[in-house]
Amino acid sequence: MKNDKLDQLLSTIRNEHVDDKVVASAGERVWSALNHEIAAPETSSHMLRACEDFQALIPGYLRKELAPARSMLLEDHVHACVRCRHALEQTRTVRASRRPERKPLTLAGWRWAMGAAAVAAMAFVAIAFSNGLLPGQHTVRGSVESVNGAVYAMSGENVRLVPAGYRISSGDRMRTAKDSTAVLRLTDGSLIEMSERAGVSVSRAWRGTTIHLDDGQVIVQAAKQHNGHLFVATDDCLVSVKGTIFSVNRGLKGSRVAVIEGVVRVDSGEGTAEITAGQEATSNPSVSKVPIQKEIAWSKDSAKYLALLGDFAILQKQLAAIPGPGLRYSSDLLPYVPEDTVVYAAIPNLSNTLGEASRLFQDRLQQSAALREWWRKQQKGGGPTLDELLSQLQKFNSYLGDEIVFASGKPGPTYTAPVILARVRQPGLEAFLAEQEKRLSSNRSEGGLQIVHDPWAVSPKPGEPLLVYLNNDLLIASPSVPELQQAVARAKAGTERGFQNTPFYQQIARAYQQGAEWLFCADMEQIVVENVHENGVSKGLPSGMQDVRYLTMEHREVAGKTENQAALTFASDRHGVASWLGAPAAMGSLEFVSPDASMVTSVVIKNPRSILEDLFQMLGSGEGNFSRDLAEFEAKSGVRVLDDIAAPLGGEVTMAFDGPILPTPRWKLIFEVYDPTTLQGTIDKLIEAYNRENHQGRSLQLARKEVGSQTYYALRNSDPGKPEIDYSFVDGYLIAAPDTATISRAIQIRQAGFTLTHSRTFQALLPTDGYTNFSGIFYHNVGPVVGPVAEQLKSSGTLTPQQRQSIDALTANSAPGMIYAYGERDRILVASNTGFMGFDLGTLLNLGHNGPFMPQMMLGGAVSHPQPTQ
Repeated sequence: MKNDKLDQLLSTIRNEHVDDKVVASAGERVWSALNHEIAAPETSSHMLRACEDFQALIPGYLRKELAPARSMLLEDHVHACVRCRHALEQTRTVRASRRPERKPLTLAGWRWAMGAAAVAAMAFVAIAFSNGLLPGQHTVRGSVESVNGAVYAMSGENVRLVPAGYRISSGDRMRTAKDSTAVLRLTDGSLIEMSERAGVSVSRAWRGTTIHLDDGQVIVQAAKQHNGHLFVATDDCLVSVKGTIFSVNRGLKGSRVAVIEGVVRVDSGEGTAEITAGQEATSNPSVSKVPIQKEIAWSKDSAKYLALLGDFAILQKQLAAIPGPGLRYSSDLLPYVPEDTVVYAAIPNLSNTLGEASRLFQDRLQQSAALREWWRKQQKGGGPTLDELLSQLQKFNSYLGDEIVFASGKPGPTYTAPVILARVRQPGLEAFLAEQEKRLSSNRSEGGLQIVHDPWAVSPKPGEPLLVYLNNDLLIASPSVPELQQAVARAKAGTERGFQNTPFYQQIARAYQQGAEWLFCADMEQIVVENVHENGVSKGLPSGMQDVRYLTMEHREVAGKTENQAALTFASDRHGVASWLGAPAAMGSLEFVSPDASMVTSVVIKNPRSILEDLFQMLGSGEGNFSRDLAEFEAKSGVRVLDDIAAPLGGEVTMAFDGPILPTPRWKLIFEVYDPTTLQGTIDKLIEAYNRENHQGRSLQLARKEVGSQTYYALRNSDPGKPEIDYSFVDGYLIAAPDTATISRAIQIRQAGFTLTHSRTFQALLPTDGYTNFSGIFYHNVGPVVGPVAEQLKSSGTLTPQQRQSIDALTANSAPGMIYAYGERDRILVASNTGFMGFDLGTLLNLGHNGPFMPQMMLGGAVSHPQPTQ
């Protein structure tokens, strides 16, 4: 066969669209086969699921003793797992100087090996061929779409300058030069915009395509993935997506991920997080978050991205203005939940709200070219659109009453399947559900929906479908037959017993008395019970958390204002870690913060000495030699931590970004100090102790200067690459900042009374309640930060009128907000009057399009995906 015909055939195979469910099912079968049938005899019964399973294969992999299929599975897992990638490199380094002992293979061993190799080879070739991994295929992973400056392709010792149109193969490492950018297009349609001095390579495995970012920054416009995910891997984090726009910035200190549109998952040493549009995550605490507008300012498409964020901001503001469904002061569904309920959630019927949200979205689409372009890309790849999903949900909710309740019990160490309850307010629901049941059945999808008329005669089907029982005006649903039977029995009995006699019921009832819209309650006492011994000693719980009792989260709208709050209640007075947050008190440190601040965190804490005593007790009771190390540090430095560091400090601390972000962020850190003389003496001792140690010639110097009646200190490192930290003591506070000018300005702000707390913006965010002070606040107002970046773009003259309008909208709709906390005797209350517990537009736009949360999952399949017409 001629090469061009072979290439055409391979292209046809690769580009053929296969339904995600078919791919997932085939992947599970291949995975099972590789785990069971192709495994080595000693591991044939060992499924590869956890990281420990894969790490156990590393020695055999390095000795080249694994079957080909097992090697392929390990390689595929390692490329997507930061932890296992480090384990492999560490083991390879340790074994580098060792020569493996080779043992002769017996005749029986040869026979087994040949047979296993034949089976493994067939599976390996099939998977490798489909992913373009066979030797000699010279698989093309993408191409260079555009170049601004110079971009190089490096393969081994070969380095060559490449033009636009260059085809990127496996093994190519692309790198941009100084003051250069480039755009790469992958074979799946994804775009990678590279900043200057950025290095990337692309690989493909059966789980998906991986962009390896060695250094620099990229902005990825991920195409919808029909087979697997798209990954961006650095040496300290892994980002996985199905289709979205995001930035990954890799530097010496760590990685920062910022999302422009959609949702991404970030796995790093800091844990796993899912972040949405406008949010960021970092792999190292030393890498701080910055305004996303600054993070993407280098991109040639930054105007388009800012315009898109502006459209999202407008939509989010419009959606927030939709009137809520009203407050409920009681629930006639509450008595029907399981007697052992530990998790209770009640949501309002959103039929009218969903319809209005759909109308607003369509109106905005007509007004914004940037949003239309983004939306057009979201519709590629088939599947239900947001319009179709909203329409189905709206129709389903139109049959139901004002409230939908979800409850799950915990009769022992495990949780029961959830029970869903709702009133039926109009006829036709059974016919609607029957239509959904038929559609799901004809689609042969697992799970689905099953209407039940007699719960005691039902036979469970494979896939645990949602069982729905309708009786008069009550809907009861659950994926569990026993739970459905018990719920129906409770409804038929109609007697006040069981759950109504529990303290948790009384806690939920009190929440309704305050007026409920969205309500979530958890019986933490029962949830964490297995983590507490009979004598009250915790197993894995921080000190003071053993007597946690209830968690209640609420959202409501009152007189046009949004109220969100979460309360953690304890069975006794707060102690240990739970008591570190102090009672509400005046925050004088906020008087040093100006109204121009973009982000401010201020907190009143328990006595710092008591906090350190609690912390030392926890660290000393664990494994290790903390007490010995602490004593050694105090002996060498001459500093007693509790007396010389903690005792001079008060119970108040504020961190603020105050002033322009460009070119250098202006931060300030403010501590309440009771004994400045002792604290300054401690700082002198710590610097002396540091300089006595061997730090490769580096040392610290503390300079002191007088400006008028004010004394300023400057802490400098002999390493010129380290930033300077300046500080000064003012009226019982220590103010630290990157320079003296910032401290001087803070003092002047306080003297003039031109402070954040007196500004109209801050005052408008204050809640109406019985408290005069806070225990903690987090204030944000990024609008002034966006302004300079937007002005730079507008002055460039490259923006279209629509982009200028959208960017202006982003600046105008970047509204300030505040989260605040109160520490009471036996509970901690956290509240906000902006947003909805992190539920923003970025989340909404991903509900039905490959997002992490889909309403039909919450409803157990009651609302199915509309099927495309043939």
